[in-house]
Amino acid sequence: MRVEAAGEQLSELASLLKERVGLHIRPDGYSALTIALSARFDQLNGRIRGPLGYLELLRSPEGDEELRRLLPLVTVGKTSFFRDERQFRALAALMPGLLQAARARGRPVAIWSAGCATGEEIYSIAMTAAEAGAQPGELELLGTDVNPEAVSAAARGLFEARRVRDVPAGLVGRWFEGDGEGYRVRSDLRRLLAGVRPHNLVGEPFPRPQARGWDLIFCRNVIIYFDTPTTQRVLARFHDALDPGGFLFLGYSESLFRLFEGFELTEVAGAFLYRRPEGAVPRPAAPPPPPAMAHRYVPAPVKHMRLGPPAAPRPAPVRPVLSSQEVLDAAVDLIGDGRFGVALEALERLIRDSGDDLAVRLTLANLYVILRQPDRASESYQVALSKEPLSAEAHLFYGIFLMSAGDADGAALELSRALFLDPDLSLGHYYLGRSREAQRDAFRARLCYRNAIEAFRRRPDGKRQAFLGYYPDVPEDGATFARAAEYALAAL
Repeated sequence: MRVEAAGEQLSELASLLKERVGLHIRPDGYSALTIALSARFDQLNGRIRGPLGYLELLRSPEGDEELRRLLPLVTVGKTSFFRDERQFRALAALMPGLLQAARARGRPVAIWSAGCATGEEIYSIAMTAAEAGAQPGELELLGTDVNPEAVSAAARGLFEARRVRDVPAGLVGRWFEGDGEGYRVRSDLRRLLAGVRPHNLVGEPFPRPQARGWDLIFCRNVIIYFDTPTTQRVLARFHDALDPGGFLFLGYSESLFRLFEGFELTEVAGAFLYRRPEGAVPRPAAPPPPPAMAHRYVPAPVKHMRLGPPAAPRPAPVRPVLSSQEVLDAAVDLIGDGRFGVALEALERLIRDSGDDLAVRLTLANLYVILRQPDRASESYQVALSKEPLSAEAHLFYGIFLMSAGDADGAALELSRALFLDPDLSLGHYYLGRSREAQRDAFRARLCYRNAIEAFRRRPDGKRQAFLGYYPDVPEDGATFARAAEYALAAL
């Protein structure tokens, strides 16, 4: 079903999502929000009269339940067993010591999976603990997620065969049993779980274990959906919920640099974790750097933990020499899998070793945007334009970046340059219209939106040739932006 949602209605919905669950959707994400609304309207099968009626439903007593059904369409719930292998190697290295300390204190090891999705993470934690010797009663493992449908799936512990492919064969035999065409978690593993239940990290009190605090908290690829103030509040509550010396596991893309300084960055078995220092209290976030230094990245100091006997030295592996395109393709796969930190390292090394390539530079700039490093993103876009001043996509995506940063004048200039080079860019016309609206120029905004629709009629694929680089946050097809332009025209 086609949703005719005006800009102010999408803004109201975005504000409601932020208020209820802390999900921060920027205006440049409204096209994805519109697609989610269309999918939800199809599921409601005509029971709601337009976006205004839907907003009324969300504000009604039944609104919380409807919001829970909308959330899976808005957020990315991608997960898998043993996702991010280095972190599970770190967990395996930590577990013997945690079990020994917990047994000495007469209490279980307390682990909270905050954002457990459909359960792959929490069962991966349980398997790792069981392989380290944890017995029923020695582990208090809680899984929570804001999406109740995901929680129900996690509680069932039934997975399609394709989802279990990431589990080593030996563990499948020990901890799963066949169930039709899928696999079900065995009861002896399920006994390690304290429970799986819905929980909103933003609006509800944090759960507490039997002991005074959690030994480990997993919250991976969740805080990327929050704005900065919400993220800082959630991190402060994580800090308070952890036992002194406890560890916070975040996603690879979720750095606390210049965001929250209550944790110490610690390397465990090759993975970087955040540890609550013994007896420490949260310190205020560092002030922003002076303008002249804003582009420089200064990594946090890292403490290294050595657990168990030292490993025997291994001969250095012989690595094949990859082309720039192969490295870029691998980085794109990593971005698609949510491993932004690893992708960033690969792209930065490629530029350092092989020089500037426009596709690599533009992909890197977009990745800096995802990682909330706007100064480095801006620098990368400008480097790309200095190398290739006639690149339509470089002007285009730099303009979109400036628009999201609130620089409507700069965005309009870059987008106009992109459209001079390629007049058939529907998304360029649409974002130029957004810039004109921000400049309070309704006449030229309407003209831009009409141009977006006309460009789509001329070239439905939205562009003359394939874009260089990778832009996961921006649809490249013209249809999405032609529809968005129609909604914007109706609102003006």
